[in-house]
Amino acid sequence: MSKRMSDQELTVEARLEAHALLDRLTRDGPTFSREDAKRLITLIPVSPRRRFSFTGLFQDRGTGLRGRAAGVGDVELDGEGRERRVSWNTPTVHRIGGYTVSHTPGQVVIELLWIATRDDISGQSCQLLYDSETDEPRAMEISVQKTLTLLFIRLAYISYAPWKMPEG
Repeated sequence: MSKRMSDQELTVEARLEAHALLDRLTRDGPTFSREDAKRLITLIPVSPRRRFSFTGLFQDRGTGLRGRAAGVGDVELDGEGRERRVSWNTPTVHRIGGYTVSHTPGQVVIELLWIATRDDISGQSCQLLYDSETDEPRAMEISVQKTLTLLFIRLAYISYAPWKMPEG
């Protein structure tokens, strides 16, 4: 098995190299470079696998105002909504250029930095799957957002669908 970085912080040089690897791995196409994937696997520090973890975003619409303004007429102002992010027991996340990356044994999750600004986050993240014994890349999968509505609560969740295979 290859030697992985043990320090949880990436050096500037490692970040620059990882950014170039991420750009190449996430390009459109049916395949990805096996060597780029293997290098990314060794470059990004590994966090312990968590049995259960949770990341959530809670939003409310805020309050609005309606009234009559002199010389203007009827006016309606939308209140600013509030947003609260919660995470529990999640692996270490590394910000690399326009990406965030987390690495647990057998899986490197890659997200675009602006993912939280989108209503539909399908295609905004992917995961590189590999054999944790040999570090051999197996596949890349891309995110697909699905929604479940229960009464007045809308739950959006991500699942992953097959996307790319290693070259060769």
